[in-house]
Amino acid sequence: MIAVDTNLLARAILDDDPRQSPLARRVLERTRDILVPVTVMLELAWVLKSAGWTRSQVHQALTQLALLPSVRLDRAVNVLAALEAFEDGPADLADYLNLRQARALGASKLLTFDRKLAKSPGADLLA
Repeated sequence: MIAVDTNLLARAILDDDPRQSPLARRVLERTRDILVPVTVMLELAWVLKSAGWTRSQVHQALTQLALLPSVRLDRAVNVLAALEAFEDGPADLADYLNLRQARALGASKLLTFDRKLAKSPGADLLA
């Protein structure tokens, strides 16, 4: 198994570098067992959003990546649940992942000042 960094995945998805993008895609196509750390998924969401991608495009790209047969996600259950909440919810992917992770660790709720996240079950606004 090999782990990949955000920049490799970004080059493959964005296809924005004539030298690195084909190399990155080749790694994804030819490697059988790829580990994607949870922090890479979070950073990749930020990179895609910063590149002007819509919420829907970011969701679709990350979901497609997560479902590749060769990809193993760190904290897969939490990442997939966070992606599902991110699809229709108002908060950022990182917020949903924090909420999901807190619940998985046994927290009854997540206190936040983030009004968008506080609309989610399991999160409470501290105001």
